[in-house]
Amino acid sequence: MKNVAIIAQTKEGQLNEATNQLLSFVSKFNPEKITLVVLGENHLSSVGSSVPVDVISLSDGLWADTSAVSSLANAVKGYTVFGIKSIQIDNILSLLASCLKVEVVSGVQHLGYSAGVFSIVKSIFSGKASLEISSSTASIFSLNRNFDFSDVSELPAKAVNSTSVLTYSSESKSAITALKPITGTIPLPDAALVVSAGRGLKDPSNWTIVEDLANALGAATACSKPVSDLNWRPHHEHVGQTGVKVSPNLYIACGISGAIQHLAGVNGSRIIVVINNDPEAPFFKHADYGIVGDVNDILPRLTKKLQSH
Repeated sequence: MKNVAIIAQTKEGQLNEATNQLLSFVSKFNPEKITLVVLGENHLSSVGSSVPVDVISLSDGLWADTSAVSSLANAVKGYTVFGIKSIQIDNILSLLASCLKVEVVSGVQHLGYSAGVFSIVKSIFSGKASLEISSSTASIFSLNRNFDFSDVSELPAKAVNSTSVLTYSSESKSAITALKPITGTIPLPDAALVVSAGRGLKDPSNWTIVEDLANALGAATACSKPVSDLNWRPHHEHVGQTGVKVSPNLYIACGISGAIQHLAGVNGSRIIVVINNDPEAPFFKHADYGIVGDVNDILPRLTKKLQSH
């Protein structure tokens, strides 16, 4: 792993914790060079790394099609490329793989590297199973949000070695005309913590207890398909086989029975906590922790406990 590139999104010009952990993780393999490719504002002057880091900022629209990423593909050709799963990053990684004609491995939960060979554990079948593979040719990796960074230690910050900007390729036949992110919430694909609820809340007016718990945890909110079908919650919060698929470190399911379609969207979660007043709810069979009781009673008590610490 001589040269490494990391595709990362920023918030207010800074890296999130997961990207900082990824920088420390790839540093374990003693690369000669690390290039950080930034989506969003860039206010970076230093990053935690074992070697100096070059930063490339991408202009808006760069990820519209394979022609648009040609300049980025040239910049990272021959590199091992990493990104932590999100809609935008997965889009760029897939376009890069197509442009460079290399394979991409998605859903990565654990990764090792020795003597030119990667040992990979990845999620398959919507998180129902894990697949162990080895590869000497894979060079683009999309890591799950719950990737195992347990043995990573924080590295001292080094000043950014260089900063450059890649502009949108004039050869591209597509362009992003507008990007309107949902504001005021944590995007579900990027969330490390998720609080989700279903019809067990009984009425949409009760949803404040879900939002209160999510705010206390710093988590995103989600819902089951019946809830979005009833227009209790917006459709972008629907988690499941036909909705958003998530793989957070913690998924709290409140008043959700656990139909197979919902499980298909959350099986990649590291820890699942189920709260339901029906002890026979199927979701309990897939939970790491379960609480039998009324969500309208339990959630406010959990929130109060969290707020007191």
